[in-house]
Amino acid sequence: MRGVAQDPLVLLDGVREVAALASPADPEAATQRAFDAERERSSEHAALPPARRITEQLRLPWREVLAVAHAPDGEQNKLLATKTREPEQDWLSDEHVAAVLQIAATRLRTDTLSRGEYRTERSRILEENRRRSVRKGLLLPTDNQIVLYVGSWEAALGLAGLRTTWTPGPTTRGKAPTLVELIDRFYDAHGLEPSNTVLQQFARANAVPFPAAHTRSPFKTARAEWRRQRQAQGLPEARRVARAARGQKATDYSYDVGDTVRPEEQRRNKWTREDCVEWVAKYIGQLGTGERSTAAGYTDWAATQELAPVMRTIRYHCGSWEAARREALKR
Repeated sequence: MRGVAQDPLVLLDGVREVAALASPADPEAATQRAFDAERERSSEHAALPPARRITEQLRLPWREVLAVAHAPDGEQNKLLATKTREPEQDWLSDEHVAAVLQIAATRLRTDTLSRGEYRTERSRILEENRRRSVRKGLLLPTDNQIVLYVGSWEAALGLAGLRTTWTPGPTTRGKAPTLVELIDRFYDAHGLEPSNTVLQQFARANAVPFPAAHTRSPFKTARAEWRRQRQAQGLPEARRVARAARGQKATDYSYDVGDTVRPEEQRRNKWTREDCVEWVAKYIGQLGTGERSTAAGYTDWAATQELAPVMRTIRYHCGSWEAARREALKR
């Protein structure tokens, strides 16, 4: 039995976290067999489907599932939307999306909607129709169907003429270096050539903005360019970060080496790990009895808070949603 299909973004959260356990040195290279073995060992991910089921639900090859799972949060919906179009979204139109969001917003007497608010109001409308035995009426897509059709929740709100819940701006992030520049800084600090995952850990620990997926070339391309530049300068081939032997812990490069971030890369709104965990603890504290703390749930809740850090900030400072959640639960 396949069970109930999970929200794709929730699936991707789980994929990213289990892949990091299955292949610490390079999570994007985790095999389906290693992923499934780690998933079965982890009680925290017991509800996550096997790798094959995930590929079936997302309609993507395993390698693409891993790539999308490790993309920045803001890019995941767009990547899913461009890589796949599920048949059940074919009946949607811009006008239809705008209409259902406007109806939900009007009922809630608000000028904006979070995905969680829409999900709740959609359920109320469907329940009211069931009580009145209304068989026909306006088809109400799920929030996930809307996002897959439009590309992002913010874009859907724009179609409906509603206020967007979050607008990116220059106050949240400094200018990011190129991947080649970042690889060079890692080499200067450690004398080794990093993997993509290790480079992201290094950037996070040293508060260096990691270039967004839509602004950078693939990591393999950047690494090849870095090697070419070294060769042109007559420098020897660099040793690579070694993979951890089976059963052993990988070398940790996620610590501040000092003097790595440039002035133009400084974050102007400086979150800390402590700040992020504190906000996650606030989110968990307001949950009702029996409600689970999830990344999707936090995202919905944070959209209703004026100052809460977004999910990508949580992951930037804590490494993953699960790490932040575990630490918050200890408080």
